[in-house]
Amino acid sequence: MKYAVIDVGSNSVRLMVSEELERIYKKINTTRLGMGLALTGRLDGDRMAETAAAVEQFVQEAKAELCEEIFVFATEAVRSAANREEFVALLADKGIDVEVVGSEDEAKLGFAGAYTQGVCCILDIGGGSAELAVGDSDGLSYAKSLPIGLMRIYDKCQEDIVAIDSYVADIISQYGKTPNFDNLLAIGGTATTFVAIKEKMTSYDSNVVDGYVLTKSDIEEMTERIRLMSMQDRLLLPGLEPKRANVIVGGGRLLSAIMEMLGRDSLIVRDSDNQEGYLYVRLYVRREESRRNFTRQ
Repeated sequence: MKYAVIDVGSNSVRLMVSEELERIYKKINTTRLGMGLALTGRLDGDRMAETAAAVEQFVQEAKAELCEEIFVFATEAVRSAANREEFVALLADKGIDVEVVGSEDEAKLGFAGAYTQGVCCILDIGGGSAELAVGDSDGLSYAKSLPIGLMRIYDKCQEDIVAIDSYVADIISQYGKTPNFDNLLAIGGTATTFVAIKEKMTSYDSNVVDGYVLTKSDIEEMTERIRLMSMQDRLLLPGLEPKRANVIVGGGRLLSAIMEMLGRDSLIVRDSDNQEGYLYVRLYVRREESRRNFTRQ
């Protein structure tokens, strides 16, 4: 059976088409739903309309792919917006149901999609939030989401490094003490973008990205180099998506600050993320619940 998972994020809408749990392909449409949210607490009308249209387009593509089920979930931008119901209704008018996942659940989905072996810490930096989850094959020992991401940083600080660092330090202190872990794995567009930039990718290659080791010095060097570039030069930089050109500096400062907090000089980038995690949870958990219900009858 084929399935589709559509992730409505603060920065992008993403489509994943899978056969059972095996991914066939992913697509992305950067609509910046969360732009301005940190300043107003509300989703912008134009951003909502563009995002809803992108979701509808992906739903139509999934239907054309003959997907048996199409799952749509939304994260921080929709979750925290005062007018979230307006966006949910906009999708409902198009016949699309969306699940707004909770903050801790978002951390759990990232872990489910990215976990490899041993005790792992999964870091997911998005447009509106950043999640940390620690656990092993037996489950999670820690999961926390904080409302900080590329879009929020840009809204509040633009590219003022002093302001960014102060804002980031204040928010990430709320993670508190995390359990010990063996491997730090990073998912999300910030981490994958830095791999693409370092490798000068003219087209995204998931095989190169998945398992790539980035050092803290790599991230800091690329962040500073981009900060000193004109916007025109950034748009020509291989690996940097044009719609991330003005927000990537804040993402880089956040990524290196969290690594510093965790005491890590390097991390492993994973291309498998909360979309894979969402599908796994929906299919595996649902089947297990059905099996248990059948056994009790």
